[in-house]
Amino acid sequence: MVYEERESLTDPQATLETLQDNCASHPADTAARATRGVPIGDLDPLSLKTHPGPVNTASRAAGEPLTGLPGYVPRPHDRALADLVGAALAGESGRLFLVGESSTGRTRACREALRPLAEQGWRLWHPCESSHLDATLADLEQVGPRTVVWLYEAQRHLGAPSGDGERFSAVLRALLHDSARTPVLVLGTLSPANHRKYVIRPREYPQAWDVLAGQTVDVPDAFDAAAMETLTRLAESDTVLAGALGRARNGQVAQYLAGAPVLLERFRNASAPARAVLEAAMDYVRLGVGPHLPTACLAQAAEGYLSEAEREDAPGNWFAEALAEATTPITPTGADHAPLRVSTPCTADGHAPAMSSGGPFLRLASSLGQHAGITRRALCPPAPFWQAAADHLTDPEHLGTLARASLERHRLSWAERLAQKAAHWGETGALHQLAEAQERAGDDKDAERLFRQAADHDDTWALIRLAWLREEAGDGNDAERHLTRAGDLGDAYALTLLAGMREEAGDPHEAERLARQAADLGDDFALYSLAEIREEAGDHDGAERLVQQAARAGNIHPVYQLALQRAVAGDAHGAERLFMQAADDGDTSAMIGLADIREKAGDHDEAERLAQQAARDGDAEGLCRLASLRRAAADAHGAERLLSQAAEHGNTWALNELAQIREKAGNHDEAERLAQPERGAYRLGELSVTSALVCLAAMRARAGDHHSAERLARHAAHHGDTGALYRLAEIREEAGDRHEAERLALQAAGHGNGLALTHLAGRREEAGEYEEAERLARLAAQHGDAEALYRLAVGRERAGDARGAERLFTESADWGNTWALSRLAEMRERAGDRQGAERLARRAADRGSSMVSFFRSLWPHGLEADGTPSLPLRFASRARTPE
Repeated sequence: MVYEERESLTDPQATLETLQDNCASHPADTAARATRGVPIGDLDPLSLKTHPGPVNTASRAAGEPLTGLPGYVPRPHDRALADLVGAALAGESGRLFLVGESSTGRTRACREALRPLAEQGWRLWHPCESSHLDATLADLEQVGPRTVVWLYEAQRHLGAPSGDGERFSAVLRALLHDSARTPVLVLGTLSPANHRKYVIRPREYPQAWDVLAGQTVDVPDAFDAAAMETLTRLAESDTVLAGALGRARNGQVAQYLAGAPVLLERFRNASAPARAVLEAAMDYVRLGVGPHLPTACLAQAAEGYLSEAEREDAPGNWFAEALAEATTPITPTGADHAPLRVSTPCTADGHAPAMSSGGPFLRLASSLGQHAGITRRALCPPAPFWQAAADHLTDPEHLGTLARASLERHRLSWAERLAQKAAHWGETGALHQLAEAQERAGDDKDAERLFRQAADHDDTWALIRLAWLREEAGDGNDAERHLTRAGDLGDAYALTLLAGMREEAGDPHEAERLARQAADLGDDFALYSLAEIREEAGDHDGAERLVQQAARAGNIHPVYQLALQRAVAGDAHGAERLFMQAADDGDTSAMIGLADIREKAGDHDEAERLAQQAARDGDAEGLCRLASLRRAAADAHGAERLLSQAAEHGNTWALNELAQIREKAGNHDEAERLAQPERGAYRLGELSVTSALVCLAAMRARAGDHHSAERLARHAAHHGDTGALYRLAEIREEAGDRHEAERLALQAAGHGNGLALTHLAGRREEAGEYEEAERLARLAAQHGDAEALYRLAVGRERAGDARGAERLFTESADWGNTWALSRLAEMRERAGDRQGAERLARRAADRGSSMVSFFRSLWPHGLEADGTPSLPLRFASRARTPE
């Protein structure tokens, strides 16, 4: 059947090339680009989300720190910023992300670094927090030269759900590579936890990984000795810094200046009503709503955070009093710090968005939001929290985000209600996820009902999913009806699927008409999909006629695809003819395929000519393939010559191979030169730009040159690849040098990758050294990776050590691993302890977990907000239609 999901396009280089082609074919208006953003010199000192500092009562001479901000103490990360800004002033585009916790001085460092750019008339652009992605991307594509793109808490953009983060990252990469817009500068801040996520999962976030790789600098929590010495000197003429010097603990000067300690103290000592308001705000922010929170929503939600006694004791105007308390600045140090402050959201056009029916808006202090993410992650918000969101929020992204959060917590009735309201305002993605969750749980009937709800909002993907479900149920007519409706709504993929159905039904003329219609709507694969069916059925002329139609319409790639299909089938003559046609029209993949055929036929000169042409057009893979064929034919000299040509085009595989060749020949300096990440271009499916460094580090470690190996590994880690440190730890472990293995694993963990410690823990476990394995697993957990404890627990369970497994699962859960809670619950269920299983599973659900089937087996109808099982008809009857 033709009902197969198309593979997602996750190749960063291919996406970049597409975006650059789009820019070239649709050039932006120069004047419009020139006005994107605002002049840096016109910015308010706090415009980058810099925390307001206490006011310096001492007079300042000209050139002293910015008005409204205390004096500034440079630290090591400022040198990296200064180098980047210097390169930008020299005409080079660049990027840098400051990795650190909130209130550590990240944004202030960026603000100080921008001073030279302000003097040269540069502008600053940042994504509007209330704009939808398409509007943000359209605006970003209009950013012009001499502009700073500012990404405060970049994870909000790079890691946005449903593929939006990858789309944003791809457009950002296109901007950085667009010579017509050079120079531009991208600056951002990033939390360590999110940085770790991108570092260890590059294939899940390929575009974001490429944006960040080698372009981050750590901002430490505390001032080092040199910074404290500078602080002491500046404090002599700066009353604010003098106060920080006397009051900040453990070197946490930036936190003191940002007000983090006093804000947390204010929260802990707040009255019950004020604390309720703040806890509601903290829960909205940690679950993805905000940063602008509607006042009416908070007023309704906060009631759920008061105990019955506190509600009885509260005065009639309790919310007004609580709000006044929460928004009153903390004044003893002269700082304008408050747990909540009034905020004004705006879209790219400068107008306030229709985000809710309950404005004005409030914004939570970022340090309290970070605190909530740690201290409240195990809590599910009360019913008034969800009710207030359903009653007051109208931003579809916020509603969809909360719908997904409630689904992860098995609050199914709230998940559907919020998803329905999100769909009402134009976001049907949450309904999709709810339907897919029901499908995974085996409830196809309810999944179909939810897909139908999404389809009622003209969601074409829901119509396609309905078509698949009806086709699987044997109702082909209904399946065609859904696809036809999706096609009428302009979905090219639906038309492609429908064309396949008509072809299989023996109606080739209608199939061809639908495929052409899909191609006209932008589905480049439509005609080839139909051609593939005909080729496999033996209708070679019909298949070729279809790809020629695509070629006449300007899409040559189907010709290449059919050539490849014929080459695989052994039709070398037919493949060569089609490869030649596609190559003549500039398809580099076809040039490489043709070069392969010519090489195997013995025409080496023509093979090289074609591969070199493809490399000049941006794809050096052909040279690498020819090099492999020459090496297999014992032509080492010819292979090395071709690798050198590919390396000149930045091909990372060729650079890696050449570096190994030079290293084995004893030419270590040349090997290192070839291995430098700046020489390669990352491309998913190839090796990373740091792969040669990783390989050289391993080669030198095995040769006993551990000092050089570690130097190369640290260089790779600096460029975002901790694999070398991980590999060196393995090598030292294999050599019996456990102390060095652990030291290197800790270095990798310090760069955000705890896998080396996890691996060492597993090795010790296999050797029967259980206490040592647990010690290393706990070290990994302390560095943010509780997976090691979880894996040890799984191993103990398989070995029959139920008691040890339960203890380790519990430890892993205490470090935030929700899967560990779920496994514990399953163990209790198998042991017949249903009550214990439910208690643990409820803890997992409260945290948020994807164990849909297990939750469904315990609570078929979901949970209420307070954790009690929902009644049988609660989920099926559903909430009222969104207003």
